[in-house]
Amino acid sequence: MSLKRTTYDVGVLLGALRVPYTITSIIKDITTQYIVDQFGVVVSVMVPGDYGVVNEKLDTILKGYRKIFITEKDDLSEKRYDVVWELMRSGYMKWLRHTYKAQFPVLIDTDNLGNRIIDERLRVWANKPMFTYYIQDNVEAKKAGFRQVLSQDQSFFDYMP
Repeated sequence: MSLKRTTYDVGVLLGALRVPYTITSIIKDITTQYIVDQFGVVVSVMVPGDYGVVNEKLDTILKGYRKIFITEKDDLSEKRYDVVWELMRSGYMKWLRHTYKAQFPVLIDTDNLGNRIIDERLRVWANKPMFTYYIQDNVEAKKAGFRQVLSQDQSFFDYMP
């Protein structure tokens, strides 16, 4: 896939996630940035070999932002979850739940996102004893199903560690 096509597809992805963003290019013809100011996230679409230069420039211009790097060689269908996880770490799911109340359950159901969120949490917690309660809570939620979880605790999917 070309860099131009990947850039376009990332814009479509962010549009589907319904996040407000601005587009810029910190290094013309090498990289494009989608900046999601509301959540402090920047998605950089770039050529793989330019990571160091782009990362250094981002550290200067967008200090403190969560960064996601996507190249034309990446599988966007998998990389999109990296985008969702970083957005979630900044409050995205709570914002989404409050902003798009009716669509929220549908979004959680799409591509099995609810279970993917739980799986990612369990991966991050890695069976560490300090997270025993959270691990048990998420394992039980996965068994119960996302619809039952949402009916009992609407905020269950709001966070990502």
